Amino acid sequence: MKLIRYSILRDQYDVIVVGAGLGGLSAAGLLAKRGLSVLLIDQQDKPGGSCTSFKREDHVFDVGTAMLYGFGEKGFRPFRFLINELEAPIDVVAHETLARMTFEGQEIVFWPDIERFLQELFRLYPQEKDGLRAFYQELTRMYENIVVKNEIVSPPSELSPRQALRQLMSDPLVIVKMQRLLSISTLDLLRKFFHTPEVIDFFDKLCSAYAYTTAAETPAVLAATMFIDNHIGGVYFPAGGAQMLPNTIEKAFERFGGQTLYRQMVDEILIKDGQAYGVRLSDGVEILAERVIANATVWNVYGKLVKPEHIQPKRLKWVQGLIPTYPSMTLYMVVDRQGFPEGCYPWEIFIENRKVIDSSDLTLYINSLVDRTLCPPDHLVVMAIAPNMCAWPHADEPGYHSPEYEAQKQREADRMIDQIEQHLPGFRQQIRTLIIGTPTSIERYLLKNGGAVGGPKNQIGQEMLKRLHARSEWQHLYFCGDSTTMGTGAPATTVSGIGAANVILRELHLLEYEPHKFNRQYVNLVDLPYRRPAYKPTDIITAENAFLAAADCQGCQDPKCVQGCPAGIDIPSFMRRMEARNYAGAARVIREQNPFGEVCGLLCTPNRTCQKDCYRRDFTDLPVRIAELQHWVCAEAGQAGWLRMRAGSSGQQIAVIGGGPSALSCAYYLNMAGHQVKLFASESQAGGALWVQSGIDPLLQEAVRCEVQTILSSGVAFEGGRQFGQNLDLNQLLEDFQAVYLPEANLAPNSSLYESWLGRDWLSSVDPQTYQIKDQSKVFVGQEYFLDIVSVVEAAASGRRVACAIDDYLRT
Repeated sequence: MKLIRYSILRDQYDVIVVGAGLGGLSAAGLLAKRGLSVLLIDQQDKPGGSCTSFKREDHVFDVGTAMLYGFGEKGFRPFRFLINELEAPIDVVAHETLARMTFEGQEIVFWPDIERFLQELFRLYPQEKDGLRAFYQELTRMYENIVVKNEIVSPPSELSPRQALRQLMSDPLVIVKMQRLLSISTLDLLRKFFHTPEVIDFFDKLCSAYAYTTAAETPAVLAATMFIDNHIGGVYFPAGGAQMLPNTIEKAFERFGGQTLYRQMVDEILIKDGQAYGVRLSDGVEILAERVIANATVWNVYGKLVKPEHIQPKRLKWVQGLIPTYPSMTLYMVVDRQGFPEGCYPWEIFIENRKVIDSSDLTLYINSLVDRTLCPPDHLVVMAIAPNMCAWPHADEPGYHSPEYEAQKQREADRMIDQIEQHLPGFRQQIRTLIIGTPTSIERYLLKNGGAVGGPKNQIGQEMLKRLHARSEWQHLYFCGDSTTMGTGAPATTVSGIGAANVILRELHLLEYEPHKFNRQYVNLVDLPYRRPAYKPTDIITAENAFLAAADCQGCQDPKCVQGCPAGIDIPSFMRRMEARNYAGAARVIREQNPFGEVCGLLCTPNRTCQKDCYRRDFTDLPVRIAELQHWVCAEAGQAGWLRMRAGSSGQQIAVIGGGPSALSCAYYLNMAGHQVKLFASESQAGGALWVQSGIDPLLQEAVRCEVQTILSSGVAFEGGRQFGQNLDLNQLLEDFQAVYLPEANLAPNSSLYESWLGRDWLSSVDPQTYQIKDQSKVFVGQEYFLDIVSVVEAAASGRRVACAIDDYLRT
């Protein structure tokens, strides 16, 4: 194990997953379930990639993914498979209608029932009635043979020979037909059934809406899934916002022992002699692994994560020649519910020009119509997205945020709002908040090159099997995501993650994931409109409302609460987990920085630290109840809320003097790093002044008892009744141990002894960076809890910092 400022890392993992999009997250969760040690790294502060949400003043905005397929009981259902496999309960909204498209002024409602939907099309295209019915009959047959008969949970490129043979033997003619459909376009298929351009143009637009490709570009094999699956399987939305899906998968991943590392950019996948062996972060930290999965775009892998010297020139040329999907622009809006037009659907599509794909192909997502948890009752949250063909700077170029950039950003947003206004008169007047996302924003936050949200087009010539497969050309490096076989879309990237996990499990001779019957279904369809129980910020925190109290956190991008916390706890991260009822994961986030999370939740003065500058104060009277929630979740999680990792013995022995929270914190983290730690204290029991402070408070006494006992039971040896000048000698300690930690609170009573050992001016010679005493490199000094002078959290944080310094010293 290695201690670093922001985490505790294993010396080596079985698997590192770079990128916590749905593909990487799915792979990580499934591999962790099989008992592998897995580290998931992402530059964002949360998992999900494009399937995430952000909050502003209690309004939940979905970043990109806002409607999902794959939760149904029939058809293409990778999310239901994954959720059941991970045994991860989730509440889901099932939409009563799929969408409404306004196609050059004509309204078409996409009803779940295919016959009812066909009636919509017959009304617009009566001359093509027979062709439409025959076309959907053919698509239904294709869907039943390709999707239903052979449930897809892993990409065809990642099937084992046994699985591929079984599929072939189940219906050889269907497999041959599917292969043929890979080589012809959806346009070719449409022309077999229709003779009027208007109908062909309609389905051409459906292709671009579903797959970011034209009918001429889209392989015909995808037509069945695109045009039929939403009718068979339905359209869904995670109750509470898109973020709740990755939060749910993350909860399972952490339950199986997986570890996350957010807000960290991977600079390079380490490769030697054609084999991946780890990653290097942008701050230079190297993390080793037996295998690495890259959940990244093909352009971010080749030449960036994998450096050019490892890539064949022909392969690099192929990568550079891949055609991306269109860049997108997004608007995140809050509008008045009262003034919003009646009769809108949660998914509205506006097509102004059937001949070309352009910036007027605009989609609105208004899930707040059916999910009342996304905003206050008098508002609606609306997301608009459309292709944008303007030239935009890259996120690392000087033009980003220039006056020219800002002017174009506003101009394009106004154009989109003008278009919405044409369909929803008075819309502009109802807007109360407008947040604009450009293709540059998408590149910056989601690492989607040029703002192309779908990766490379899944078009003929670079379709499916001609894309990246899970197994790369380098040993022990694997791929998943929208650059791989399954292509664009949340369900497709999830399947890619399952495929990557299966390839690794196959190599390790472990059980792969295949379709099977589940004894329990973990997808819960909620009543509409979806609501959560009532909660007031003055309520006592209980198991029934803790997740609601945590949901008050706005998940700030630059959280002042973290800056105000002496331990630097990632408060938004543990709050987000609490909202998903991932209480064990939340407690581990806290204890990664402070082993006294429960005690500090009771003793901290939060309105002078973390809660002082809480963003929630800007729009309400009260901050998030950080300290109360920290205490509650650490107590609620129990032993499951402690980090499970512990390294093998390093052979290094360290003496820690004192029994207070600083000494115990230092000892705990050093023990986690694999060092042998012995704690020497004058008191008969560890805890120091914490026992005095707890006095007659039974709640605090129990918290002290639990956390001190857990620290000692983790492997820290304790010797009480040891006093300097009587039965403890520093010179002897320096002979017997590779390092010694002296908390400052122990200095005053022993000042003359210390001066005889270390010299008169020893305290002024402590290096503020390494905490070592000059000319005594084995001696480290930190702050200990001292009533109103040094708080418990400051002492615990000091102990952790010194532990990192000692670990670094012993490693070098």
